[in-house]
Amino acid sequence: MEISIYHISRGNLVSAVTRILEKVYLSGERCVFSSPVEERTSFLDRALWTFTPLSFVPHGNGKSGFCDQQPIYFTTDHENPNKAKVLLLMDTFDFSAWYDQNIFFEKIILMFEDESQIALADALYKNLKNEKRNVNYWKQSYRGWEKID
Repeated sequence: MEISIYHISRGNLVSAVTRILEKVYLSGERCVFSSPVEERTSFLDRALWTFTPLSFVPHGNGKSGFCDQQPIYFTTDHENPNKAKVLLLMDTFDFSAWYDQNIFFEKIILMFEDESQIALADALYKNLKNEKRNVNYWKQSYRGWEKID
């Protein structure tokens, strides 16, 4: 399993998240986007409809139906109806809760923008590195995403 931590520090949240979701979609993988904050999932679900006029990223949630067919699925729960291999979490670093419910992913993306979460992200990164996990830490700069060691 690959784990990537993304610190959004430049630009805006919508741009960063939608671009990551677009990359996942274009790679041919399915993704579950999850946040315990319902307003966040609803907002980003709506943002994918309009973030760029040049491309469209198919997506949905439990209300839109056809959950099993959605390339990008938005939720506040621990569910994987579209059989995604990628999990993108916001507003939480607790991906172990998914495994407690026997929901497994090949790649986990943890995104945050709140400066108060830096210490949590750093501690998680160090713990995962010490466990010899495949983990990367990315931070935005004026040149784009930069890998931090």
